[in-house]
Amino acid sequence: HLTFFRLHLAYFIAIAIAGTWILWGIGARRHSKISHLKFIDCFYLITSALCITGLASVPIESIPPGGQVVLMLMMILGGQVVTSVVPLFVKKRRYCDVARQVLEQDDRKRPSSSSNPDSDRDLVPNPNAQAPQNREDDATPTSATTPSSSQGPPGSLKRTQSEHSATVSLTWIVVWYYILVHLIGFFITWGCILGDASAKSSLESKNINIGFFALFLTVSSFANAGFVLVDENMTLFSSSTVLLLALAAIILLGNTMFAPSLRGIIWLLHRVDATRREDYEFLLEHPRKCYTHLFPRTTTLWLVLAVTGFNGFECLMFYILDWKSKALEGFGTGDKVVNGIFQSVNTRSAGMNSMNLADLSPSMLFLYCGMMYIAAYPVFLSRQYSRHYEAKEQRASVIVGLDRDDWAYLFLATFFICVSDNKQLKSDPRNFTIFSVIFEVISAYGNVGLTLGYSCSLRIDSAPCTDVPYSFSGKWGVVGKLLLILVMFLGR
Repeated sequence: HLTFFRLHLAYFIAIAIAGTWILWGIGARRHSKISHLKFIDCFYLITSALCITGLASVPIESIPPGGQVVLMLMMILGGQVVTSVVPLFVKKRRYCDVARQVLEQDDRKRPSSSSNPDSDRDLVPNPNAQAPQNREDDATPTSATTPSSSQGPPGSLKRTQSEHSATVSLTWIVVWYYILVHLIGFFITWGCILGDASAKSSLESKNINIGFFALFLTVSSFANAGFVLVDENMTLFSSSTVLLLALAAIILLGNTMFAPSLRGIIWLLHRVDATRREDYEFLLEHPRKCYTHLFPRTTTLWLVLAVTGFNGFECLMFYILDWKSKALEGFGTGDKVVNGIFQSVNTRSAGMNSMNLADLSPSMLFLYCGMMYIAAYPVFLSRQYSRHYEAKEQRASVIVGLDRDDWAYLFLATFFICVSDNKQLKSDPRNFTIFSVIFEVISAYGNVGLTLGYSCSLRIDSAPCTDVPYSFSGKWGVVGKLLLILVMFLGR
């Protein structure tokens, strides 16, 4: 039986396999630090991009332009907005099919309706014969593709027309939201880079096209993937405060603040656009019937408060614990404030870093670890609490069960990764610490992408060593990388 979950899983696996073969065929950039990309590293990179994680097992600058385009395409196809808007298009088609069936059966049965006034109730086809019963304000994957019906053709057809019209309006709003945020973000990013002489010269010295870099960075930020086309990630732009704030806004608009922004746009259109006011009223009154990322007013306010509270608390602790840390040496007051905001936003979603995380205090790293773990929970809990037809006890049991499964997955993944790389845990104990492994696993499961990296200065032996500009998991063996790939899929 085809279910939404199985289709969703098949979508991600099929695209990941196809993208891996394409990237492996493209290979590495000429004159780069590596001669060719290994198949496991291609699979790792594609999965990381598709699952909007952002962890890398090879230097990003070693990937040729063709491979970078593939990564950008993976981020688009795996992004939250794109994967959530597809059911809207399917839903539009279902509405048309149901309406056509209603009219066809109405035409066939109309002669016999005069003898029995109550026969009108039999004219409506039951679309739920192919899907479970749809209930009010339920935006589960099933109801996202199956319109509801009422008793009788006039009410059913009118209801179908209202829902169809509202879905059409919502589809256009989401599509234009996606396009405009990318366009505005691209021009702001491009302008900031052109206005930063140091960053501009750094990109030109690496033979990186500034326009493509700005586009890639915008797509990566909105998708919350965290990939940047330079090995330094965003540390290259740590003094560009406007760019960091703009990217932080794009990151929020593409993930945790997408649902509140969408409802705010619909509310504004409801006040200024009289031609489709009924559509906007329907969307505001029945949000969960229409879209998985549209919530009632109270739930939306709860989500805004949760996101603001988490980010605010994280910023406050950052300023208290690391205002004078090694990671912020040479930063002015304004730069410290902006970098704290940027890093706090990224810790809960995108995974970019404008400073060396390994230089932060252990307490701050532990807080980041916790924030990465709960990164997806505000949106998830908003979905649960907005399904108000369910009993509170049932919602609580779902949340407790999910939390229990999370810990089980993370424990098993961390344990088997430690077993697979046990030799390096013994020979290189300062880099391969248990906390570093846990940090990387939680980052992958939360689809965040932050990493503590690998430093040759921490080695206890005198063997030749070169610092690597990629994630800590890039130093793991094949088994460890495969396990982390599985963790990314589970988290997504």
